Amino acid sequence: MGEFEIDKSGYNEASFKMMRLHESQRRISYVNQDLLKYYYEFSGHGYIVKKTEIENLMQEVWGKLDPNSKEKVEKLRKMMDDCLEFFPIHQVRKITNVEGEKKTSRVDTTNFKTFKELIFSVHSYVNELLEAAGYSTFTIEGDDVNDPYN
Repeated sequence: MGEFEIDKSGYNEASFKMMRLHESQRRISYVNQDLLKYYYEFSGHGYIVKKTEIENLMQEVWGKLDPNSKEKVEKLRKMMDDCLEFFPIHQVRKITNVEGEKKTSRVDTTNFKTFKELIFSVHSYVNELLEAAGYSTFTIEGDDVNDPYN
């Protein structure tokens, strides 16, 4: 390629990353009003949407994490998955009567409260990671010649 070789990309994804972070946080704030409600626009219950968006935030900050933080994030993801698998929030039952079989859904409030506390804690931790990575505030380093904002 000779003289036309480029060692750095001319494309900067930073503005798109900030938009993704904003959208995930916006969806979390929106579903927080009722985590048990089914949100048709997101195709899921609020607690599932919140879990998914927290995982999206984890993925956005992943490249900035040290090995210990990555390990903790993986454990937290597994903990959320295990909590939903072993302590389901919606319990579906089939009832058979003279009209045939009918499905009913019941909310296990104990499991819901446990999961709600868990995702609150995980979200708080992920927000700390975003803050530490510099994604939540705009910092201008006036003495850094490599800072593209100066």
